[in-house]
Amino acid sequence: MSNKDNKDKDNKDNKDNKDNKVKHPMLDPTLCKDLKERHDACFNKWYTNAFLKGNATMECVEEWEEYQVCIKDKLKEWNLSHLIEKPENK
Repeated sequence: MSNKDNKDKDNKDNKDNKDNKVKHPMLDPTLCKDLKERHDACFNKWYTNAFLKGNATMECVEEWEEYQVCIKDKLKEWNLSHLIEKPENK
């Protein structure tokens, strides 16, 4: 087998490995998607119709909290909740 053939085979093997990698579920773009879209729609409406007009009231809190609960639940499922815990003050 020539050097070119070896390189071609290595490139194919590398591509196959990349294609077969299992991505972490946290990278799934559909994760909590409906809640994220609901919050984003509320936020964009508030930002355009209230905040930019000088009204800095708290809006979309319920949507934000529901989305955060979903994300936090997923992190707990994958034993990653330590990533979002606040450090203890020492």
